[in-house]
Amino acid sequence: MDSGVGSTTVTEAASSRARADAQPRRLIWRFPRSETDVPLTWEGDGEKLIGRDAGCAVCLPGNDVSRRHAALRKLDASGAITIADLGSRNGVRVDGRLVSTARLETGNVVRIGGWIGVVATAAGDFKELAPGLLGGAVLQEAVAPLQRAAASDLPIVLQGETGTGKEVAAAALHRWSGRSGPFVAVNCAALPEALAEGELFGYRRGAFTGADRASPGLFRSAHGGTLLLDEVPDLPLPLQAKLLRVLEQREVLPLGETRPVPVDVRVVVAGQQSLMEAVRAGRFRADLLARLEGLTVQLPPLRQRREDVLPLFAHLLQKLGDGRVPAMDTDVAERLCVHDWPFNVRELVLLVRSLRTLHGDATTLQLDHLPARMREGGSPAPNPSAGAGGPPAAAPAAAAEPVDLPALIAALRTAGGNVARAATLLGISRQRAYRLMEGQIDLNAIRKGEDGAT
Repeated sequence: MDSGVGSTTVTEAASSRARADAQPRRLIWRFPRSETDVPLTWEGDGEKLIGRDAGCAVCLPGNDVSRRHAALRKLDASGAITIADLGSRNGVRVDGRLVSTARLETGNVVRIGGWIGVVATAAGDFKELAPGLLGGAVLQEAVAPLQRAAASDLPIVLQGETGTGKEVAAAALHRWSGRSGPFVAVNCAALPEALAEGELFGYRRGAFTGADRASPGLFRSAHGGTLLLDEVPDLPLPLQAKLLRVLEQREVLPLGETRPVPVDVRVVVAGQQSLMEAVRAGRFRADLLARLEGLTVQLPPLRQRREDVLPLFAHLLQKLGDGRVPAMDTDVAERLCVHDWPFNVRELVLLVRSLRTLHGDATTLQLDHLPARMREGGSPAPNPSAGAGGPPAAAPAAAAEPVDLPALIAALRTAGGNVARAATLLGISRQRAYRLMEGQIDLNAIRKGEDGAT
């Protein structure tokens, strides 16, 4: 355990660095085709052409990409970048919506033909940092302080939304530390209040009704190793006082015993919310926080590292499958990237398990294999700069941009004449799409690859 001498507190280091570097630096075209990095900084004021023509600065092969499909342009001296459709056959989509011109921001998902790109702020290959802990630059930057502090006895606070991998990160910390004892994890919210003290500190046989045998408790079970206390604010306040004493004295007093037992444990605590907020709400002792908060690490939600979604999805397909990995329709790849993932990696794991169970024989994953909530929604808020052209709006629009007939025709071409899919791409209802089509669009012509305008 940490002695409390010379400890330092580092909070949200990765987030602050990300805010300091607000301009996106690269666009990753990642899946279902081979990975390509497109730098979003270049000399001069010229534009970068994107298309299948070999003369384009960004060459994306494929019949679904026009020869000169789109252009990356500098907006102003700040280095902001826009993407503009150059009258392509299949259009340009940003965050699942067809656009004529859109300013690119970190996290935007850009689709050109069968190529899916994610705007990222930093370079960093997707890799496995520790068993079960996989990610690119954003995650690597977030957990870098953990790696640096691993060999010390500094107590650690992990913060992150549900499903961001707090237990996996704590296990990685234990692995990096080289401590010889075991890694033990407990969800404090699941401990019955009447039994919590005995579960944590142990008890001797007969210490209370039902104690028909002795228990070492979680602290002694983790001796020489690491103990993760997840959702620690849910411990009763009287028990928090006893926990503080254990941390300070490095010993536990099992229920029914008269002599304390020395323990050597690296303590890691975790929660979805800030422990300081729990202190302000009266749910957590301030002196216990002062004893625990040696290093605070904020784990990023999946929606803040969208560039990791597709490689993580592919990794899980392979890991949870029988060695056979199905192909993936581009619509599926796009929808995975724009989904908000409210339950983060845990939700992605469950999705892969569901797809394997329900569609394990499919050679290609299709859009209708995804849950309805993912097919019909889950996109980020519309890019406020997405519009028919010109400079970006000064503030977010109150509603999605108006949909005109050319945009609907482009969406119908992309959707193969499927009105429901085209409406989803545009973010409008199917009924509105039919109203726009009345007497003006020939669906049969579009399905045959013709213009479709009447």
